[in-house]
Formats: sequence, C-alpha cells, structure tokens
Amino acid sequence: MNIRVLGAGNIGGTLGRKWAAHGHEVVFGVRNPQAEKVQSLLASIGHGATAVTVPTSIANVDVVVFAIPGRAMAETISQLGSQLHGKILIDTTNNVGQATMHSLDALRQAAPGSPLFRAFSTLGWENFANPVIDGLQVDLFYCGDHGEGQTAVHALIAAIGLRPVYIGGLDQAHLIDALTRLWFVVVQQQGQGRHLAFKMISD
Repeated sequence: MNIRVLGAGNIGGTLGRKWAAHGHEVVFGVRNPQAEKVQSLLASIGHGATAVTVPTSIANVDVVVFAIPGRAMAETISQLGSQLHGKILIDTTNNVGQATMHSLDALRQAAPGSPLFRAFSTLGWENFANPVIDGLQVDLFYCGDHGEGQTAVHALIAAIGLRPVYIGGLDQAHLIDALTRLWFVVVQQQGQGRHLAFKMISD
C-alpha cells in the first residue's frame, strides 16, 4: 500500500519504519522535509520512504495516518481538504486534557465517504517499536468503519507486530479514548516506564 504518514516523530517515525520494512511505500508529510531529524529518519529506513510537505497532493495515496499533535489536527485537515476523500484515514492523535481526545468528527466532516479508524492511540510508541513484553505480544485495541478498510487497517496493525483487537464501529471511540487515559494513569502511577500495555486473554 501507499501510505502517507503525517508526522515523523516517535509514533509516526516508528510506524513508518515498520511499514516500509514490510514493503509498503511510505511518505512522511512534515513541515520541513529537509530537517535534520527527518533526514536522519529516512536514512535509517533506507529504501521505501520519502518525505514531503504536509499539503503536497495525496492523490495516489491509499492510507493517510495522522500522527501529529492533536492540537494541529484542525489546521492539517483544513490544508488537505477534499484530498482526503476516498482514502483510508487513521487517527492516532490525542487531544490530551480535552473532553474528546480524538479528531474523528472533524475527519468525518472533511471526508464523509472515507473509511475512518481510531488506532495506535492507546499506547506509547515504545510498544510499537518493541511489541513484545515478557514474551507476550502486545494487543492494540482499535475501532472504525466495517469493510475493506478494516481489513487493511487490521493488516497494518499486524505488520507492526501487534495483535489487532477490533472492538466495533466509531461509536466505540470513547472506549478507545478511555483506555488511552487508563494507560497514561498506569504509566504515571506505577513507575514502570512506558513500555507497558494491556493484554486481552480468554480460555
């Protein structure tokens, strides 16, 4: 797949690196493609990844992954506008401290016909870089629209090394955000570092 990852920080960079290693074509959308941090990331990935400015045309993109600060989502969505139509959209962003952590409503308004998902928002990037803890594969809970888009997102999660756990449509986004808040609380109170995750088990 052709994936546009908006943001090249810890989350965007880690996801993009893993997807490029699996043969996906990854293009990072950033403010300054020539920035030292961005060029260092591209050099570490090697073949299969490039960087462009955020508003650059995404006409041939299959998936757009938002991995930027939550406060920047409104401006970014406005910049991309109608280019988002028909793309699989993944919101990883968190509006920390706000009543609603996701930006799904703004994305749906900008691209009403696009498959939309909430994923990669409940854990720190350390769990994407190393998705195994004490021999157990880390679970990633996500939600979004049913259909072919879900199949693609499921595969992208698995490519990171995580076990995808689909909990339903976008009406379940509040549960995803609650899990994010719980992760923050546990990390802060337990003092065990950020390489910490939740595991769904059953008999």
